Amino acid sequence: MKRRLTVRKSGGKQTSHRALKGEIAYLAARLIAEHGITSFAVAKQKASRQMGVSEQGLLPDNREIEAALRSHQGIFQNNSQPKECHALRQVAVDVMRWLDRFSPWLVGGVLTGLANRFSRVELEIVLDDTKRLEMFLFNEGTLFDTRVEHAIQVQAAHTRNDILIYEFSFGEFPVTIACYQHHAMRDAHHPRKSLKYARAQLMDVEKLLAD
Repeated sequence: MKRRLTVRKSGGKQTSHRALKGEIAYLAARLIAEHGITSFAVAKQKASRQMGVSEQGLLPDNREIEAALRSHQGIFQNNSQPKECHALRQVAVDVMRWLDRFSPWLVGGVLTGLANRFSRVELEIVLDDTKRLEMFLFNEGTLFDTRVEHAIQVQAAHTRNDILIYEFSFGEFPVTIACYQHHAMRDAHHPRKSLKYARAQLMDVEKLLAD
């Protein structure tokens, strides 16, 4: 029977909530680094279940998981992970040049430097007519899948408030494009405290790759 855990005991002493968050963050980081989980949210949920923790107040946020992941990669994947991320940044530059007419932004782990061999190249674009993107991919002979994510409602007279997600392969590398109808929708969906709020255009990614 799973017990409800609020604090854990170690050597007869209660571990603080902060320490417990750190344990969950580290386990989530291992799942991302070693087991192919690409979503921080999924990794956090799996880690918390494994530790028997259900209280939201005891779960780490994305920044704590990011810090744990950087630490894990620096210790255990110091030789392999930087090379994997660099290769994905080169792919990102190639894809962004290919999609230049849509002014894409790079987001996610490839931008922040946390990407590994399991990661996707994550892009975002703002486009009021997604048929333009679909026609471009069709003309290029690119097979793609689509799905819909719910967008946070913004107070504006727009007809669509869902985010269309396009997924395809660029060579052997998986690519995801999140397509927003307008900038306000994108900004509302990714608050400033979110890791994915960071974004870079092609010129910035080229400089990052050169460095």
